[in-house]
Amino acid sequence: MERTHMARQEPGNPHVGAIAEQLGISASTVSKVINGRPGVAAKTRRRVEKALADEGYAHPLVSTKIAQTIELVVDYIANNGTIEMIRYASKWALDAGLALTVTQTDHQRRAEECLRGIIDRNPLGVITQMSSIDQEGKNVLKARGIPLVAVDPVDLVSDEDMSITLDNWTGGYQAAKCLLDAGHRRIGVIAGPANVQSAQARLAGYRAALAAIGAGLPSNMVQQGDYLPDRGYQAACDLLDRAHRPTAILACNDLTAVNIYRAARERGLEPGQDLSVVGFDNVYPSSYLMPALTTVDQPFDLMARMAVGMILDARQGKEFQRHVVMPTRLVSRHSVVNLTRARRLRSEDRVQESAQ
Repeated sequence: MERTHMARQEPGNPHVGAIAEQLGISASTVSKVINGRPGVAAKTRRRVEKALADEGYAHPLVSTKIAQTIELVVDYIANNGTIEMIRYASKWALDAGLALTVTQTDHQRRAEECLRGIIDRNPLGVITQMSSIDQEGKNVLKARGIPLVAVDPVDLVSDEDMSITLDNWTGGYQAAKCLLDAGHRRIGVIAGPANVQSAQARLAGYRAALAAIGAGLPSNMVQQGDYLPDRGYQAACDLLDRAHRPTAILACNDLTAVNIYRAARERGLEPGQDLSVVGFDNVYPSSYLMPALTTVDQPFDLMARMAVGMILDARQGKEFQRHVVMPTRLVSRHSVVNLTRARRLRSEDRVQESAQ
């Protein structure tokens, strides 16, 4: 349907009058929405924001007052990579002469409420980590000329988006292969959230490594986790309480691995001796555990640097790669026991005992 535009326009905002007439509201209401001011009903605000996005209006309609901050949006703050992202994003924002504002959604705050706060602060750009902004929200940010970079996106991203993703499938493959090379075949898995892209890619990598040697991953050896401690601990207890418990467990992240250690020791099992554990992320306290945790490294410093750089490049109208996939590497420490070597040593001990 063809849109009709008014000839009369509000000074300083040449398209305000046209959008106001199109929606049947006052020009002052449109201005309030554009500048993030209160006093507009939620339904009306959404209509204006949709019209702005549909028209493709951005910088001409955006308030010229831009805060020299970058907004980082996370669902929750824990030792699951979010603390590292806050640390490094703050470092690189500061290096660029900017500040970092962190928004924690807590899974409970309404997405619209979170987005409204971001718009009111009018940051230079937005980074999300393991969090999502729906398409309507993306359109609102785009209409205001606020670049959005998704780090480790929860959902699939479109060509128009900007994203930095870890090669989670390869990381999962590396983690499982490490255990297979050490002679493990009865391997338990505590997977990440079923609705999160990174978790599903890691699980697919685990399965592929087993399939490569003609082995499978029985469904009863896979427990659902959520990247947080409580559920990971319960999943570890379930695996370790079985009559035929696994000789090794792959953890969806290092925070889950910490709670596998806890569940194991409560049952008289020593990680790195009676049970092998491999984590994912290489965050604190993985290198300080006893034994130190073998895990897959996620380069948070580089990812944060690239995210801040993307925002600055987008603001300056530069050409750059909009989608980046980061490589992974396995960090071998002491939480994996080599069953093949252990069996050989036991066999040699028996031979020596019989000879005596």
